[in-house]
Amino acid sequence: MMAAKRVVLAAALLAFGCWAPRPRLQPVPAVSLLGAGPLVVPFDIRLSGFRVGGLSAIARAADGTYVAVVDGEGETPARVVRLAFRVSEDGIAPPPGRTPGQVPVAAIGLAGLDGRNFDGEGIVVEPSGRMLVSSETEPSVRELSAEGELVAALPVPPLFLASGRKGIRNNQGFESLTLTPDGKSLWTANERALQQDGADDETRPSPVRLLRYDRRGGAGFVPGPQFVYPVEPIDHPGAGFSIRGLAELLALPGGDLLALEREFVTSRGFKIQLYRVSLAGATDVSAFDTLAGKTYTPVHKTLLYDFARAGFVPDNLEGMTFGPPLRDGSRTLVLVSDDNFSPLQQTQLVALRWIESAP
Repeated sequence: MMAAKRVVLAAALLAFGCWAPRPRLQPVPAVSLLGAGPLVVPFDIRLSGFRVGGLSAIARAADGTYVAVVDGEGETPARVVRLAFRVSEDGIAPPPGRTPGQVPVAAIGLAGLDGRNFDGEGIVVEPSGRMLVSSETEPSVRELSAEGELVAALPVPPLFLASGRKGIRNNQGFESLTLTPDGKSLWTANERALQQDGADDETRPSPVRLLRYDRRGGAGFVPGPQFVYPVEPIDHPGAGFSIRGLAELLALPGGDLLALEREFVTSRGFKIQLYRVSLAGATDVSAFDTLAGKTYTPVHKTLLYDFARAGFVPDNLEGMTFGPPLRDGSRTLVLVSDDNFSPLQQTQLVALRWIESAP
């Protein structure tokens, strides 16, 4: 979130297509919270002279640390924050001998980028240490060195670019980014429907486009197919500010995705839900300039976890990555919240256990 969204959200916190149903195609994993609640990074922590906040996406590096991209703070330099923490059956905790304020350990500046031309919302770390980051305002995807130097800018299909009555709506561009386990494909998506794809009606499903980039040798990542993902409607938005969007994607072995939807309604706060996404049988809509009036089959969604069951009040959770496996072999998911640089919010780190059920 940026600018106008942030102002409205802070004020609120002070007061507080065409598709048909399809059968479930995959077993439903069991998802549960690890520990009693989040690890909260204190608000006043600084690195390289800048506050640690606005953490909008997170990825696990090869050395076991994590990197989180900052979504932009005014005109300050764009940066990535390196975090060190441990994940266990007891949840997330600082490394031995460290406090929550010492979880952020370093800041990496992103050369040539600042809050005026970059709104970081997605991050991937490749085995080489290179980073891929998405920005929602243009939108864009950039490849950067481990030191934050620009390596390449990925081509973006024109239909996503904001232009008059087409393209992304304000600050609703590439909110997510994930690399497939084999490293051959990259996924991103707009947060809510493109202007030409549907009215921005919060009481109806919002058809966003999942965009897959495929790695083509020396050409790097090039745009590939697109599939429609329906963001859930908001029940009874009420008066005041409200929004729901696709906040993050995480690629699974076998081709499925995990999708994190985030909702905020002034009178109710945040609602965070995790879905499994199957692309089997979904229509490639990359040739459609608009979804209006078109017939297509969207992806299939299965609700895995609702943070209403978590036993704590979730903040603006919008980043997600895999953590280390647990001793029993079950997988872990690590999530981070964007505090919008507001003292009314928190930078939360949360861990979930994920166990595949038998087919």
